[in-house]
Amino acid sequence: MSAILLEKGLVHYEAFGRGKPVVFLHGWLGSWRYWVPTMEELADRYRTYALDFWGFGDSEKPGKGYRIEEYAQQVADFATGMGIAQASFVGHSLGGVVALYIAVTQAAPVDKLVLVATPLQGSALSGSLKVLHSPIGRLGGARALLELWMRSLKRVSASWAEMYEEIVEDTAKVDHQAVFQSLSSILELDLSAELKRLYAHTLVVFGSKDEFVDSRQARLFADGRVPTAQVVVLEGCHHFPFLEEPGKFNRLLKEFLGSSLGQAVAVKEQWKRRYHQTEYL
Repeated sequence: MSAILLEKGLVHYEAFGRGKPVVFLHGWLGSWRYWVPTMEELADRYRTYALDFWGFGDSEKPGKGYRIEEYAQQVADFATGMGIAQASFVGHSLGGVVALYIAVTQAAPVDKLVLVATPLQGSALSGSLKVLHSPIGRLGGARALLELWMRSLKRVSASWAEMYEEIVEDTAKVDHQAVFQSLSSILELDLSAELKRLYAHTLVVFGSKDEFVDSRQARLFADGRVPTAQVVVLEGCHHFPFLEEPGKFNRLLKEFLGSSLGQAVAVKEQWKRRYHQTEYL
């Protein structure tokens, strides 16, 4: 296990490979471990890092400091501490919000940005997540969310199933305050107006059947609204497209990381969801 000591405490991380740095940021109830298959796939070309946010996995659990801006500062401090001058950031759900916040506030130098199942607005969160914001929801909401999260994870690919028990162990380590506070932070947030400040080359990925974040958030990037962004919605995928369809996701990620601004990622037509369809209007 690797760790770095920052001002607020120890941050657990793991790193694979050599090359340009790519930093992976996990989602709610997650940890660095979710990104292992993707990190291993990229390790021949990139130096990949994945860290645990405060309150998650094996990182420090201070009981506070779990808001989006504080996680963005944690990541920026991590990059500085590791000597990373500039990196590409890949974030999933909570991690995607943190990565986007970093990019639009320029909290750390961003090369490329990949946002997976990322809500820009609190209204895009599912009812199962919103209920945790209420006092009543907090009483039994954490357990209910955990059960829903685990059921969702059971749909992942066979190659990931062998690590399921380790995922469960990491999830059990979470400080529930980290879940509550980060969710509250996002429910109060609306980053859609900040997209005009998004200058990094960006890839936005959603699963068409995401049960935690409304996949229609992708349309905020589509149709040229964000000139630096490309959007892909993977048909039939839920909240974890990088685990449910690792072959497709990893190929897409590799092509994107190797592309230049203005160069479209070459994905198969069946991977995409066209945004002129009625249900997205």
